[in-house]
Amino acid sequence: MVDGGCPVEVEGSPCPERPLAARITIVLADTRAIVTIVTSDVEGHFRVGLSPGRYVLNAVNLTGAPYPRSSPVDVVVRDGGYTTVTVSFDSGIQ
Repeated sequence: MVDGGCPVEVEGSPCPERPLAARITIVLADTRAIVTIVTSDVEGHFRVGLSPGRYVLNAVNLTGAPYPRSSPVDVVVRDGGYTTVTVSFDSGIQ
């Protein structure tokens, strides 16, 4: 999700987050070894099966531009189900 990117938010005029397609590199938290690379769809959704453990998601926008950009996201995957993760992107607009 990309922040609204509105330089000034005005009450009654929302500046909602919007989905973003991104390339997400998933690495093991302890070794930083790459596990897999996935691409989210235009709505920002992705699904990947992982073994239980600790991971770090590193996401980049698909345009190659410096913005929007994200910070790494730490994720703990537990046995027996999927973990919901939101990767936030900064639009660069202050």
